[in-house]
Amino acid sequence: MWRLTAAEVDSDRVPLSRVRFAVVDVETTGSSVSRGARVVEFSAVLVQGGGVTDEFTTLVNPDAWIPRWVTCLEGRVFVAHNVAFDWRFVSEELRLARSVVPEGPRLCTVKLARRALPGLRRRGLDSLARYYDVVIENRHRAGDDARATAVLLLRMLEVADRQGIRYWDQLENWIAGRPADPALPPLGTGTMHV
Repeated sequence: MWRLTAAEVDSDRVPLSRVRFAVVDVETTGSSVSRGARVVEFSAVLVQGGGVTDEFTTLVNPDAWIPRWVTCLEGRVFVAHNVAFDWRFVSEELRLARSVVPEGPRLCTVKLARRALPGLRRRGLDSLARYYDVVIENRHRAGDDARATAVLLLRMLEVADRQGIRYWDQLENWIAGRPADPALPPLGTGTMHV
């Protein structure tokens, strides 16, 4: 059974401490859904309240019935390093298995890194892991990559917190380069006198 529903961040202003994240990584048979590539390994690391709460990893046989592993995404923000890639593959698997088109909020840790670490030249998973001193034991395995991405997410959320970002809508605005709070000027603008 495949399910992915909207997270509660679609409603009222939700404190980041209450936002439930599913940090996802997939390994695939190729780089393009449109060319028939399929998911062969899936991992989701569940994050909430400043820590990892659970994780799930499985190998997937793309020619067989898909097991009930995506239910851990329900009601969570879909997070991935280069979220568009993982979202396309998970979406396609959902479409093929159940004719379902998933919806819900997404967060890209590459885009988050652009805001949280503007001086960092490279924002690939390996570069961010080196920057934050995160060791990835088995690179390009869904579980280890998702675990590393979850740690990076938590570290970058700490940076956002130091910038006064406390709510999901503020985080979305900040990542997009808009004022974190429409009532306030953008962070880092204006003249400061001391």
